[in-house]
Amino acid sequence: MDPQGNLSPFGGEHRDLAQSHLMASLRMAWAMRAEGIELSEDDLDVLREHLVKSLPLSVLSPFSADPAREGKIRRSITQLLSGGVVDLPPSPEVVEAVYQRLAGLGPLESLVRDPAITEIIVEGWDSILVERDGVMFPTNLHFGSEEEALDVVQRLVLLMGQRINRAQPLVSFNLPDGSRMTAAIAPATVRGATLAIRRFRATRFRLTDWVEKGSMSQEMAAYIKEGLRAGLNFLISGTVSAGKTTFLETCLTELAGLAGPGGAVRSVVTIEDTHELHPDYRHIRQLVTSSEVGLTMRDLAKIALRMRPDVIVIGETRGAEAADMLYTMSAGIAMGLTTIHAATPEGALRRMMVYVQMAGTDSPYHEVPHLLGNIIGDSIDVVVHLVRLPDGARKVASVVEVEGYAGQQFRLREVFCLEEGRFLKAPDYSPSPRVTRKLNDTLFSAARR
Repeated sequence: MDPQGNLSPFGGEHRDLAQSHLMASLRMAWAMRAEGIELSEDDLDVLREHLVKSLPLSVLSPFSADPAREGKIRRSITQLLSGGVVDLPPSPEVVEAVYQRLAGLGPLESLVRDPAITEIIVEGWDSILVERDGVMFPTNLHFGSEEEALDVVQRLVLLMGQRINRAQPLVSFNLPDGSRMTAAIAPATVRGATLAIRRFRATRFRLTDWVEKGSMSQEMAAYIKEGLRAGLNFLISGTVSAGKTTFLETCLTELAGLAGPGGAVRSVVTIEDTHELHPDYRHIRQLVTSSEVGLTMRDLAKIALRMRPDVIVIGETRGAEAADMLYTMSAGIAMGLTTIHAATPEGALRRMMVYVQMAGTDSPYHEVPHLLGNIIGDSIDVVVHLVRLPDGARKVASVVEVEGYAGQQFRLREVFCLEEGRFLKAPDYSPSPRVTRKLNDTLFSAARR
């Protein structure tokens, strides 16, 4: 700066800016020269193995929060080449060539840097979609060929320490930041490599956030909150991408503000096939399945019952683990919350019946299938049904209380509904006897009074 406070042509700010422009220009030149450098797959495998060992996955991840990610990877590559792990010179052009082959994302580079994009889908080498605000849009980006798309997909998977090849053409795993990556290649696909990356949402929502976003009414939020306080059993239903997992996570986050007398808290155990729940709640133990050691959802559900939980959560019920969820709810062992794919609240309860029957002779209810509807009707207190509208908005479309089961039908008591864009409360609503009892009987309800 000069004495008047103006930027001096010789000041540090100007020098840093000039250096930044110079490095960008040099990198472009190195990238152009790098395109002509041949690298053997053996050398790349050795460098990749050392790179994964030398840097944490949180840096290698395409969604790394580290602003120096690219620089750290390039420096590590330079050090590996200088150390002679392969017979290649540590020149800037070679470093750039190695970087592009090991960590470059091709046409996906700009997409992963855009925080407004919540999902990236590679349908094929010539078609890339992105989700913004809950709506999917095509892009004008594409790979140069089917081979390049396969190379980038394999590169991403291998960089995260996973494996994908013709013998193992399917892979799905969490990135260090919580984002989810699912990839498939031939022979499991028809049009070459495909990829789906769902970006982790760092913001934790409260019920008030749902109200502010227009996804539910204030009355709905108050009802859900009192239901959580009273320990009601919730089944959260909806179609794909309706917001079921986000709403479940919101319910768990709400527990932080529902302490009982003397500061009593609820101990939560969550069970997931893939780790997606990140609630802002301290008293939680989180279990996940593992193909490596053969741990299934049912294995985790059974052990969770022995962990003295106050709340048991199954991230998504889609199989025989429904029998254990139902046992938890019906026996009063713990408050139960789970999500399920369904088009209506009634459909969600019927799917629960089907999933419980999938447990076969290993179900506590296998000898009384004729009573299954009654048991479900007497165990699940509330169904919260969500929808995703054409404009991408997620909304709570229905809240019903489950009163029982008779005549092959579930008896439902409507509490709220979404009608012509408005949230309405049933005009003649009064809590069902079971809900009334729970609202009045729990330790945590006593704290409210």
